Amino acid sequence: MKVVISEPELNLFLRRRFSPEELTQLIDDVKDLIDEQGIIHISEVYDTIRQFIKSKKFSDIDEFGDDNSYWRSYLLYEKPLIAYVKSILNLTI
Repeated sequence: MKVVISEPELNLFLRRRFSPEELTQLIDDVKDLIDEQGIIHISEVYDTIRQFIKSKKFSDIDEFGDDNSYWRSYLLYEKPLIAYVKSILNLTI
């Protein structure tokens, strides 16, 4: 099932969990991945976002549950952050 989230809802979700400085740093980190030719590799974007999430040590990510529980809780953060990065940087990845 695909969930559609409006831009204001996305911003509200992210602002409750991350400071503006943290989000700016994430955007800057992803910008640094873009090489001189403007090429960006999707795997590097995901790796950067995953490192960002891991650094926050969210208590609601089920680190010790089964795979389904872990990914369900983890993707609650990853999906909005990817959507945010894509919208801010106008990425079509």
